[in-house]
Amino acid sequence: MRIPLQMGAAAALFLLLAGSVLADDAAAVLPVAKRTIYPGDTIMEDMIALKPAAQAKGVGAFATDVDSLVGKTARRTLLPGQPIPKVAIREAYIVSQGKTVPLVFQSGTVTITGVALALESGSAGETISARNPDSGVVIRGVVQPDGSLRAD
Repeated sequence: MRIPLQMGAAAALFLLLAGSVLADDAAAVLPVAKRTIYPGDTIMEDMIALKPAAQAKGVGAFATDVDSLVGKTARRTLLPGQPIPKVAIREAYIVSQGKTVPLVFQSGTVTITGVALALESGSAGETISARNPDSGVVIRGVVQPDGSLRAD
């Protein structure tokens, strides 16, 4: 881009930045669903296609690459040919509501393990409720990547 010498430094910088932003937005390509994906479906690579973004406005609200979608679960129905909103996907649940989960309580060098009945489904890092089947006490714990629940 050639900048006239009479132009001020601020104006020149603005033109330079505006030109690069417009070039990036024009080349924006977003992943879209190839077919209807229903809530609870796990997204596979063959379900996704790349499509040029029709308009640059709001592109940040949508998933921008296929890798960020593969293995995730749809929260709502994803229509074919439509960009996929980031809020419409979630991590796959590791713990399912109504299933028993290993429960681990750790304090210093003491570790207590048991089982609990999950009252909610959850992904790794989420805090969910579970019930001790022996005492009926409801416990809040963090879902671990191995599928156990760490009680606090």
